This record gives sequence, structure tokens and C-alpha cells, in this order.
Amino acid sequence: MLPLILSLGLAACGGGDATVPTTAPTAVLPTTTVAIPAASYAVGSAELGGYTVLQQARVLCDFGALRQVTRLDAAALNHSRYLTSISIASGTSVLSHFEDITTDPYYTGYAPWDRTVVTGYGSQVAEILEATVWDYDINNPPVFPTLEQRGAASMLSLLNTVYHLTGAMYEGADVGFGADLRTVATGATTRREEYRFGSLNGYQTSRITFGTGQVVTYPCQGSSNIPPVFVPANEAPNPFPAMTSTSQTVGPPIYLKVDAGQVIKVTSSNVRQNGTSVPTTVLTNANDPNLDPNDGKPYIGLNEAFVVPTSALLPYTIYQVSLTGTINNVAFSRSFEMSTGAQ
Repeated sequence: MLPLILSLGLAACGGGDATVPTTAPTAVLPTTTVAIPAASYAVGSAELGGYTVLQQARVLCDFGALRQVTRLDAAALNHSRYLTSISIASGTSVLSHFEDITTDPYYTGYAPWDRTVVTGYGSQVAEILEATVWDYDINNPPVFPTLEQRGAASMLSLLNTVYHLTGAMYEGADVGFGADLRTVATGATTRREEYRFGSLNGYQTSRITFGTGQVVTYPCQGSSNIPPVFVPANEAPNPFPAMTSTSQTVGPPIYLKVDAGQVIKVTSSNVRQNGTSVPTTVLTNANDPNLDPNDGKPYIGLNEAFVVPTSALLPYTIYQVSLTGTINNVAFSRSFEMSTGAQ
């Protein structure tokens, strides 16, 4: 089994108010609480925020709960520290799965699977990363979110993608998180804040399966606080290469998955709000515009598909989703309601 690397990272930059919206919406589904495994992450940490969002999404949508593995935590934290360290040292914000500055004090290995071998886990891992950079004046600083809010927002951003979503919902049974935050002076009154967040899904021990003919989706019935907008240019590789500007947006990707070895095809998709349909496009193995450099194959497997609204959705709104298709030529249909969160 070859090690898996899914993408090159999601970067988000900003310099204004980074607070999490607190306005209580009314046109949304109530949050569905599910039981998730306990974790040893510190209360208030970015790692706990990310872990909670990911486990909630996976359990609610039947992708299966993951078990925290501290050796993966260590590898994820090492890499986050490496990324903030070289970004501060060079003055250029860096986000990469690879480490090539061996003299950096946080260097632990070139590729994700090298770094997880160093911490004693093994080489069978998939990694997803997110970066946020804030440039600000100390005389008028933004109101920064807490670390736990940062971690939750990072994972929510990673779930609102194409390739990173496959990594978040990968079938490895193990998971680890690591985040790092550093601030550096860039002038007499200006500062730059470098934040890196990473998650490692490990399949060294076992994989989660759904069963023959079983399809799972994210979002799913009861999913709430789904970001209404996805910016393809912010994801690398870009799943819509013609959309090169961050002003070009679509709606949140809807992911369908069956067990490896089966083939899923989507024959119809409908996303609507109060009877008004939103046009959608479908991404599959057949039309994936990007190839994995490790094996030259599409990132999207034969057992996966994405339905993507071609325009942004409305914030704080309930949408009805209907999907039909085949799994190994046997018909399936799925219908559910989800609701969006803040713009």
C-alpha cells in the first residue's frame, strides 16, 4: 500500500475582524448532538476545536468515529511548528506537505509519512492542512478568535472543499491533530500572525467500511452550519481550474462515498430551497481535472463523487438535497435537509 497524499493545502488570509459570528439564526436546522469519543486535547485548544468538528461530522454522517493516536498528534504538531517557523524566518507565508529545510529546529522528515514514522506510527497516512495569516496594526488590532474557535473554523474550512474533504472523511481509523500560532513584528506598529493547523488520518492499523451498496454523504441529514460559499481558488490543487480568482465562488461541495472496490455514479442531483433549485455540477473520477503526482491517477476515486452547487448558497438557510445514481449498476437514492451558516 502506497502512502497517500491528497493535496497541497488550503490557505486563507485576512486582516480584519476574525471573530466567529454570534448572531442567533432562525432559518436553520437545530444542531444534532452525537456521541463522539473522548480525547486528551487540552481544553480551549485548537486541536480540541478541530477534533470536535471532524468527529461530529463523521459520526452524524455515518463515516465512522476516529480514535485519537498521540503519535499522529506529535507528527501533526511537529509539522505545524515547522511551517510557522520557516514562515517567520523567511518572511514568506508557507503552506506545504513537505519539509526541505533540514536545518530548521522543527524539521522531522520530508513527507508526511516520513514524519509519522519518526514518531512511531508508520507510513500509512493522509494529511490535510490549513493556514491563516493576519497582518494588522497594534493600534487597531482585530478581535481574534480563541484557539478552540480557530481549530473549529479550520476544520470547517477543510470540510468545505473537494480534495481536503476526501482526506477528512478518509477511511483510516486513526487521527491526530496539531496547531501552532506565532506572531512577529513586521514594523514599528505592525504585526503578522502565522497560524498552521494540520490533521493526519492514519490507516496503519485498520480501515472503516460501510458495506456493499451503502453510500454515505457529507453534508447529510441534520448537518448545520455548513459554509454557504466555497472558493475553488483557495484550494490546491484547484478542483475548478478555470476559476482562478478568489472572487469566483460556488456552493459547498456535497461528497458521496462508497467502499473502495465499488463504483458510484450520480445520475441526477437537486439542491433546492423552498422549491427553487440551485444548478449543480458533478465531479467524478472521469472528469477530475487533477492527477495525484504519486501515481498519475485522478484524486477522486471510482468510489467517490461530488455534487457542487454552481453558485453560492444563502447563509442561515435550510436546503433540501436529492441525489440518485447507481452503485455497481444498482440504483440508489438519497434525500436530506441541511442548513447553512454564516457567509
